[in-house]
Amino acid sequence: MSQSFSPPDTPKFRQLWQNQEGLCAICSKPMPLNRADVAHSTLWKKWRPTFDHIIPRAHEGSDEISNLRLAHAICNKRRGTGKG
Repeated sequence: MSQSFSPPDTPKFRQLWQNQEGLCAICSKPMPLNRADVAHSTLWKKWRPTFDHIIPRAHEGSDEISNLRLAHAICNKRRGTGKG
């Protein structure tokens, strides 16, 4: 499955990116803003910014911005559906 070249250009994404100063909410390391910021598509797949639900959907968390943060795809995946 191909990953998009850039994250979604939505108000939620832009607000979270600005609030977090482009840093992952889980590991606090910088996230690439688009595929051109990393050397290879495999790296983009792992390090691209994704929406992370603070309270996961599986635990009835909402899609409201107050329940969202940005995280690297790999950090988000490792975190799974646990809280925190």
